[in-house]
Amino acid sequence: YYFNTEAHPVIQGTDNQWLESGKTENLDAAIAGVKSLCPDGGTSLNAAFDVIRKLNPKPDSVVLLTDGLPTQGGSRKRGGTVTGEERLRLFNVAVKKLASHVPINTFLFPVEGDPAAAASYWELAILTNGSFITPSRDWP
Repeated sequence: YYFNTEAHPVIQGTDNQWLESGKTENLDAAIAGVKSLCPDGGTSLNAAFDVIRKLNPKPDSVVLLTDGLPTQGGSRKRGGTVTGEERLRLFNVAVKKLASHVPINTFLFPVEGDPAAAASYWELAILTNGSFITPSRDWP
């Protein structure tokens, strides 16, 4: 799955389905789907976490790739900028709605000007028994 203001499966037509990772065609389709993505709009962790809540059975682990705190909530905000405080509030609201007992393993590729992101995702890792990784400034 990928998300911006909404979450969608990387492979079209596979909403709320588990796919066999051992099937080469699934991996090839997922890679092709990711390569065709282009950032658009804001980001809503609510949208991403909604997918986790809907999956049956629940995932035993989630890998979250992100560049910072969300800029959108449950409904799309129109115009203007989002302050750091607003982004932190959006993050906390999304985390409260997260399915319990699902470890969230975050890879944070930080952008400048989002100082609360690292601490927030680190706390999420602790809360969910997940992990948190962020590359060093000179990566790669």
